[in-house]
Amino acid sequence: MTEGPHLVRIVFCGIGWMSRYRGLAGQPDKIVGGGRYVRENETGHEVCNFLRCDDGNVYGHVETIRGELDRQIHVEKWGGIAGSLTGVDIVWMATHPQDGGRRVVGWYKDATIFRERQTFERPPSKQHRIDHIDTYRTIALSGNAHLLDIDERTLAMPRGPGWMGQTQWWSPPDDAGGQVQDFIEEVRHLLLTRAGAKKTGHGDGGSADAGIKNSPDTASDPYTRYIKENEIQVSPRHNQLQAQFQAFLATTDAQAVRANLESVDIRYQDPKRGTVLVELKPCDTTNVRYAIRTAMGQLLDYRQRSKGEAALLIVAETKPNEDDHDLARSNGFGLAYPSEGTFNLIWP
Repeated sequence: MTEGPHLVRIVFCGIGWMSRYRGLAGQPDKIVGGGRYVRENETGHEVCNFLRCDDGNVYGHVETIRGELDRQIHVEKWGGIAGSLTGVDIVWMATHPQDGGRRVVGWYKDATIFRERQTFERPPSKQHRIDHIDTYRTIALSGNAHLLDIDERTLAMPRGPGWMGQTQWWSPPDDAGGQVQDFIEEVRHLLLTRAGAKKTGHGDGGSADAGIKNSPDTASDPYTRYIKENEIQVSPRHNQLQAQFQAFLATTDAQAVRANLESVDIRYQDPKRGTVLVELKPCDTTNVRYAIRTAMGQLLDYRQRSKGEAALLIVAETKPNEDDHDLARSNGFGLAYPSEGTFNLIWP
């Protein structure tokens, strides 16, 4: 069996809501929510979570104190050793002050999270000293820290059993399925497609805009635009393409056709290839290659979690050109697309 890509552990941490997270004192920002401490003191240790420090790192805080107890983050449950877990993606969540709901506000990639609260030997920036921040729970390179603009904070975490509760840190179990798995995939898409998003600013205590780096016109980037239009939520075009392809399968030797099972659009049994996992991609000629690239990663993920071998099939809404055909076939993926009322289906 071909082994799929290793999936990095994601840890979600709840914090108060801010615009920049680059300091509070002397800065045009304020913190809203985040628990009792923030309500009573109008500040919190997370106010500098996205401030680039003098050593090139960002230091993140998630509140662990309840009453008189400073609780441990049991990183050993997630594979951590010696009191820390490295190589983890930390996704920062905050409750929208008007609309409610915990929203993804930013993240650290390839970060470290500690079991115990860590104390700075000296403040890592002037702003940390001004805001009296002397401890932290996570660390990452500033280049791996990405903060979303307020109008981009649209991805909300569902509530209820099995989700993040009153404890402000949470990581889904490895065997999570259903709605939890769907949400995790949305988060992974966001981290993948916004890799060039706004990064942290320099911690010189000056302008709030000092040192901010932006990706080149991310709003008009075709890959990002494709993801926003077709991946973050299921579109009517996706549903239509799914219905068309299921109707096509009914005219073939496909057996045991099942839709929307464990995040897989369609799975069926083929007489020659056995189990086939299908990923459907609405697209046009301008973004069909991006659709294929995205589908390849998803299908490898599905196959890794599926029992036994499985053939992987990408169904594109638009006929790919020869180079895009080769991208799929040369990597072992089948490719199908509509043609004259039916589908062309090509296996490698």
